[in-house]
Amino acid sequence: MAEWTGVISATAPKYIKGATDQTIRKRLVLALLREYGMIKMNESSYQYTWQMEYSQPAVRQYGDAGDQTFSAHDALKQATLDWRGYTVTDRMTKKQELMNKGIHALVNLYDSKIKRMTKSITDKFGGEIYIDGNASGNENRLHGLESFLADDGNTAAGDRLAKPSDTYAGLSTVPGTYGGNWTSALGTGNYPNATLATDWPFGTGDTEYDFNSPKLVNWSSTAWNAGGTTFEETCERALRQTTIWLTTSGGTEGRPTCYILSSDLFGDFQNFQAARNRIMVPHKEAQDLGFADALNFDGTIIKYEYDCPPGTGYGLNLHEMELSSLDSTLFRPDGPEWDIESKSWLFEVGFFGNMKFGPKHFAKLDNYA
Repeated sequence: MAEWTGVISATAPKYIKGATDQTIRKRLVLALLREYGMIKMNESSYQYTWQMEYSQPAVRQYGDAGDQTFSAHDALKQATLDWRGYTVTDRMTKKQELMNKGIHALVNLYDSKIKRMTKSITDKFGGEIYIDGNASGNENRLHGLESFLADDGNTAAGDRLAKPSDTYAGLSTVPGTYGGNWTSALGTGNYPNATLATDWPFGTGDTEYDFNSPKLVNWSSTAWNAGGTTFEETCERALRQTTIWLTTSGGTEGRPTCYILSSDLFGDFQNFQAARNRIMVPHKEAQDLGFADALNFDGTIIKYEYDCPPGTGYGLNLHEMELSSLDSTLFRPDGPEWDIESKSWLFEVGFFGNMKFGPKHFAKLDNYA
């Protein structure tokens, strides 16, 4: 018995590593995170904590020989999340063991179990990137994208943006919560969001105003002046403006790496391009990672993924998101362990870790009104 348990205990980590690599290769966001070194292993501490720069020291005009004022400037806010986890379990009873005598049969039986367990957790894991880890019932799931993308529910048909209204890692996403001002030159009726009543994210303002605020883009807005409000009609203007907003508010580092769309929106995007007899150009970087169906839109990757909710798209900056594991690998196999009470060999595959984001550098595209 010790012989076959030793064999499968040694085989499990190798198999799961291969399965994990395959899972990453099949999902563009995970592949890009690994490409950019944003999958971190061997994290520690009882909480997931990091510092966010929310404010800059004031710059004042100065003339010759004037007296200067010196004061300490607090530039940082602390963001904190807890660690989350997933587990898949299975067992092989003593009776099953006895019915499968012989080392080869036993290892094969184990292989079928560990393959199913690993396939289950890897298939599930890719979709967790989009989860709201703050929602009821999700207390132990990842803090995915939807953890900071809630709106206030007051978006009007003429608003190009919904107003962010969420709490992420202990910090509000509502613009202006932590002070700062923003220009309001566009005037009533022209603001991107009537409730905010500022030019944001057009215009200029203080870093405190929007350091933690994502762009919630209303792709169905009448203000796109696209001849209609379907995504096929508005996609080019909405996506292009989103790229501009993310880049101007976050600097050149704020430019989105990719847009992930639901399959229905991606089809609308393709129909828009085809109707204008445009050649759909693959994106070289995504193509090199094995995603031949990813397209190039103004230099940014645009792709669909199975897990993206219908009618929804996300603008992602892969340099501003991180997937962290408390272990030396994403998924850790444990077992087989003998349980005398149930007369079974117990098997488990699990993950402990979480994700973090810089909300300012992300966008969601949705039919808000």
